[in-house]
Amino acid sequence: MELSSQIISLASIAVLPLASFIVGVVYNYEIRKISARLQSRRGPWLLVPKPLRKTLGTTRLFQPLYDVLKLLYKESLVPNTSRTRIFRAAPYVALLCLVAAATLIPFAGYSPFASFELSLVAVLYLLLGVPLAFILGGAASSSPWGAVGSMREAELMLAYETPFVIGAFAVAVMADALSMQRILNVQISQYPFLLLNPFAAAAFLLAIVGKLHLKPFDIPEAEVEIVAGPITEYSGSLLGIIEIGKILLTSVCISLFVDLFLAGGVIPGLQYQLTTFIFLVEGFLIVAFATLIHTLNPRFRIDQALRWYVKIPILLAIVGLAWAYTFRYVHPIILRG
Repeated sequence: MELSSQIISLASIAVLPLASFIVGVVYNYEIRKISARLQSRRGPWLLVPKPLRKTLGTTRLFQPLYDVLKLLYKESLVPNTSRTRIFRAAPYVALLCLVAAATLIPFAGYSPFASFELSLVAVLYLLLGVPLAFILGGAASSSPWGAVGSMREAELMLAYETPFVIGAFAVAVMADALSMQRILNVQISQYPFLLLNPFAAAAFLLAIVGKLHLKPFDIPEAEVEIVAGPITEYSGSLLGIIEIGKILLTSVCISLFVDLFLAGGVIPGLQYQLTTFIFLVEGFLIVAFATLIHTLNPRFRIDQALRWYVKIPILLAIVGLAWAYTFRYVHPIILRG
């Protein structure tokens, strides 16, 4: 029995990140499709017309995956004046952090590693490593656009990480746990934290918009100003690794929100297939809301982004944390797991 559980745990190290990547591909398709419709453009097909199916296949749902595969087959050009080792290592460090985070975040309520006592803290640290890797990669590229983009990323990171971390710890206070699995269990036995603490949920969601560099927070990669920011000098397979990381980051952040505030889609008594369906539907709704913000807003300047995060998300996160402490100690019976 112990051997079989070890085999399942080892298999999950590969299966959970792969499932997260596939879901992230679909999420990125959704962002493209909704953005196109809201801007009266034609986005990628869902079903390809019959005359073109022999050439293009039956669907373009996995168009983000095709784009990544194209990059992986190309040669990477490394600037002669760059710090080569740091420049090459940065995309792999970011990807490694995201793969590790994906194994700790329950997917539709399942992860053999989520019961680890400090799994929430580990996830927050791993997700912090992603922007830090991009900052180092851009700074090591010897490109002026990369340096400016890295500087903007560092400043923006301070803004969005604050409500991101405070919102997550507000949930931990209400659940009286730092384990992802215990946080899920409290919600399953009582109520989703979206209902109990909407302040922390709103702050966390707005932090995700900044973490994913959706408008109005795409300042580090502003194409018309600094080409592509920290990733300007990346090409070929290295750029493909970065795009894989971006896809995983989308899926991981959305899954983390669903687990922390929507009980991971788990409803007692339902089969795992239905739980997975609910988990994905909740993720699609969160992505649709983030895409709405992305499409309807122009890009902020870095100073505007910092002021906005201080005025709204950080304030909401602080209110959510205060509410979590109040609710925890004023109504301990309601949250008793």
